Amino acid sequence: MDTLDAWLMVIARDGWDQAHLEAVAAVAQQSAAAAAEALPDRWAALRAYDRQLAVAALAEATAGPDISVRDRLFGIIMAHFDAAQPHRKAVAMLVHAARRDPALALFGAATLPATVARLVDAAGVATTGWLGPLRIQALTLLYLRVARTWLADDSADLAATMKALDSALAGGERWARWLPQRDAIATAALPDARDAATG
Repeated sequence: MDTLDAWLMVIARDGWDQAHLEAVAAVAQQSAAAAAEALPDRWAALRAYDRQLAVAALAEATAGPDISVRDRLFGIIMAHFDAAQPHRKAVAMLVHAARRDPALALFGAATLPATVARLVDAAGVATTGWLGPLRIQALTLLYLRVARTWLADDSADLAATMKALDSALAGGERWARWLPQRDAIATAALPDARDAATG
């Protein structure tokens, strides 16, 4: 078994506090030395998992003049949730542990906005300029809100998650119409705001 998968299985089974290299090596059927060479601790595993999810989601990024930014955002964010689905129990454990572990909470606060920035940039949302940080912050909060639905979504096709994401993006569009028009790239933090503002 892959060392990262083993770390996530141990976190899901034993919890964040009790996830140790020896248990990971046993699950992966590796020596402790081999497991340590790949991913020596929980933090290395989390960083690797963040990269893995981002790569999987970015691979699903779509582009083209006929695809709206909102549809691109929907597709890439859902791809991120789809990639996380096999280890949803581990993610739930991490969310629970972060409530009492300041270091884990700080890790999430530092890495999630950067991950969201990569995703929304790939979807065609401008992340630079004076509105860039606002866009990233708004979409990070949107992601977190939808993630709560995803964690409880037991449907085979993640229908509840898709509905929550579609609703959140629609709400973001309405909010974006009130942003001041200050750059020529996009006047909103969320999709299709140029059309909404000028239509």
